[in-house]
Amino acid sequence: TPFAAGGGEAGALLLGTRALVGAAESVVLPTVQKILSTRVDRENKSLATAGVYSGFQLGTIMAYLLSPVIMDEIGWRGMFYAYGGVGLLWLVPWLLLVNDRPVERESLVGMFDDDAEDCIIVNSGLDDDASIVIECNVKSDAVTTSETSSASSALPNDNVLNQALEILRAAPWKELFTSRGIIAITLAHAANNWGLYNSLAWIPTFYNEQYGLNVKSSALLSVTPSIAGAIGGILAGTVADYVIRSQGLQDTTNLRKVFQGVALIGPGLTLGYLATHLPDEAGVAQALLTGTVGLQAMHAAGYGPACQEKAGERWAGLVYSITSLPGVMFGTLGVYVTGQLLDLTDKDWGLVFGINSLVFIIGGALFLGLYDGKKEFE
Repeated sequence: TPFAAGGGEAGALLLGTRALVGAAESVVLPTVQKILSTRVDRENKSLATAGVYSGFQLGTIMAYLLSPVIMDEIGWRGMFYAYGGVGLLWLVPWLLLVNDRPVERESLVGMFDDDAEDCIIVNSGLDDDASIVIECNVKSDAVTTSETSSASSALPNDNVLNQALEILRAAPWKELFTSRGIIAITLAHAANNWGLYNSLAWIPTFYNEQYGLNVKSSALLSVTPSIAGAIGGILAGTVADYVIRSQGLQDTTNLRKVFQGVALIGPGLTLGYLATHLPDEAGVAQALLTGTVGLQAMHAAGYGPACQEKAGERWAGLVYSITSLPGVMFGTLGVYVTGQLLDLTDKDWGLVFGINSLVFIIGGALFLGLYDGKKEFE
């Protein structure tokens, strides 16, 4: 990014570079959904999802606190180098320690061959009828080789691209795009992203223009909403999972509706109040915005784990991708619209918060009306 910003065609090159960053990051949450669907029991999915989302809040907190300091010390370019370096360092333990799916190790020596050692049972996840694979290392006098015995027919091609194309060909596209539950998740996701992206992009500017705070001071005020977000998500996930376990809940429709309703209609009400009662003191505005993000984070017990419940492990990542793409586009549109409104209205923040409030409430109402938690895609 720093190199792109300094080029001759800086604008186009910078936009292209940032687009590549966004494309690379886009795999994160669908991958998380896939991982959680294979590794977490249904009665623990809400808290697990909240735990992952709290990591995003923690990253935002660290960025708000460290970015002004880094820029003061080594400039804005240094900020990109520092965060990029942290990402590369984090990649090392990820590649070394993380497997695509959990592995069950069993003592299977001699089950198929007297020379077999270190046999493991692996769920390949490639096909419903050929997903259980027994892998054994077989010793010979010359070398040690690996042989695979499948529970049924031969596995699909191991090439990652071929596997991805096979998944896309096998996906129930018509059912995915016409499912009321998936549409409800998509709409809730879009409403959430409108508010989230606007908060990340414009709240420091709001503090600066409305209360005359500099970048460092506004960053400090912007930290508390993210802290509330982490707490709100963890709290919602804990309560939701407790209800599922204690009640033996099989149909989570109403549970997801309650938490997603709170996560959208709640912020809609707080922003609606802020729109009509813009406070004279920054601390009051901070309290309202903190409450907004804390409530919004409860989607970790709403549409957050809903993709895993609607689709199961085979399609969870794909379903999340389908619901995420319109959400990302809508959230990005929200950032642009907010900028245009501020220019056209001489920085009327009341109007901005009012529109955000309306988007939240409409999204919440549509989710409540459309969503059902029945599993549709195995």
